[in-house]
Amino acid sequence: MRVGYARVSTGEQDDALVQQMARLEKTGVDKIFSDIKSGKSNKRKEFNKLLSLCKKGEIKEIVITRIDRLARSVVSMSRAIALFEEMNIKLTILDAPVENISNPFSKFSINQMGALAQFESDLLQSRVRHGYNYFREKNKAPSHVPFGYARIDEKYAPDLSLHESGKTNWAIAREIIDWMIANKASIRGTAHYTQSQYGIRWSITGFHNWLKNPVLRGHTRYNVHNKQHKPEEWDVRKDTHTALIDPITDEQLRSLMEQNQRIWGGNRLQGNRGTGLLSGQIYCNCCGGKCYVSRKDKDLLTCSKRNTYGKTYCSNKRATPLSKVVEYVDNALSEKAIALRDYALSEDEPEPNELIELRHKLESLEKIPKDDVIEDAIARIKIKIHQYKKITPNLALVDEWVHTFSDIRYFQLLPQEKKSELYRKFLHAVVIDSGSVVRVEFVEII
Repeated sequence: MRVGYARVSTGEQDDALVQQMARLEKTGVDKIFSDIKSGKSNKRKEFNKLLSLCKKGEIKEIVITRIDRLARSVVSMSRAIALFEEMNIKLTILDAPVENISNPFSKFSINQMGALAQFESDLLQSRVRHGYNYFREKNKAPSHVPFGYARIDEKYAPDLSLHESGKTNWAIAREIIDWMIANKASIRGTAHYTQSQYGIRWSITGFHNWLKNPVLRGHTRYNVHNKQHKPEEWDVRKDTHTALIDPITDEQLRSLMEQNQRIWGGNRLQGNRGTGLLSGQIYCNCCGGKCYVSRKDKDLLTCSKRNTYGKTYCSNKRATPLSKVVEYVDNALSEKAIALRDYALSEDEPEPNELIELRHKLESLEKIPKDDVIEDAIARIKIKIHQYKKITPNLALVDEWVHTFSDIRYFQLLPQEKKSELYRKFLHAVVIDSGSVVRVEFVEII
C-alpha cells in the first residue's frame, strides 16, 4: 500500500494541513494519515498507526511533503527511517527528493534535514522558555483572567467594566463572596445565586476553582497548566496586585468551605455517578449536559447542568427512569445486530448517504469556473471521498456485535460489569429528554 502522512503542530494550522493533504492526494496515494501534534511527540495516534502497519509489512511507500513532517526529533526520525529501511519501504519527500534511503548520500541528506528540524524546534523552545522566565520575573499576568479582574498593562487590576446590572464586575465578584459568607451558603447554592441574580454561569468545579485562585488574594500564579488540582506545584508570586479577598475574608471562606465539606461530604448530588449502567454515556437533549441518577435509592436520571445552573439553563425537568433507558438501548442494540448480520451476509455494500452527497458536491463544483477558493473546496472534498473509500468494516467488531446482541436475553444475563464494558465499546451516547429516549448513537464499525 502506498500512503501519505501529513502533520501540523496545532489546530490553528488547519489550512496548512489541508494543503499538505491536497498535495499528497495528487500523488495518488491510497490512504492519508494525519496528526495535529508536535513532531517531537511520541503520542501521535495516526503516526503510530502508520508505524504499526509498516511493521506488519502492509506499507510499500510513504509520501510526505517535508522531512520535518515525519518528526522533529533526530532520535524519532532515525528510528522511523531504520524501520522503513528494514521493511524495504520507499520514502518519498516531495520538497526534497531522496532516491533511496539506504543510499549513504541519501542517509546523510536525511540526517542533515532531521538535525536542522530539531535545531529549529529546540531554538523555538529556548526562545519561548526565556520569554516565559522573563514574563515571570516581571510578575506579568497570564492571559487567563479570573472573574472580577482585568489585564491592564500586563498586570491584574480590578475589572471596573459595567455588567448589564449596572454594577462593575469587581463589585459583583466581591458581592458573591460576601453573600456566600453571610448566608453560610454552599458552593452549589452560591453558583445558583450568581446565575439567578446576574446570569453568570459557573459549574460547581469552576466556581470552586475560582474561590481558591490565588489571584483573588493578590497573588500571581504560574505553572498551572495540567496542574489545576496540584497547588503545591504552582509558582505563586505574592502581593503583585490589588486583592479581592483580604486575609480575614480568606479565613472565613476557608472555615465555611471546610464546614460544607463536613456537612455534605463533597457533591451530594453525585449519587450513583460512575457506578451504574450507561454511566457517563447519557446526555440531555436540551442542553447537552450529562445525565445521572441523582439519588442512590431512586432509578431516575436528571440533567447535571440543570441541577447546577437551574431551569433557566435547561428546560428538561422531567426525570427519566434508568431502567427504561436500558431497555430501549438493549432493543436498539438487538435491532442493530440483526441489521449487521444481514449486512455481513450480503455481497453488495451500498454507499453511505454522506459519500453520495460528497460526490454530488464534487460534480457540481467541477462544472463551475475555477479559482483558488473552488480549487481548495474541490481538494477538500476529494480528500473526504478518498477517506470514505478507504474505510473498511471492522469485521471483528461486527461479529462480536452480532454474537452479543442478536439474542438480547443472553446479553441481559451477563454481569453488570461486563454489560457496562460492552456499552462503552459499542455506544457513543444515549440522548434523553422529558422522560424518553430521543436517540441512541452507536460507534461506527461499517
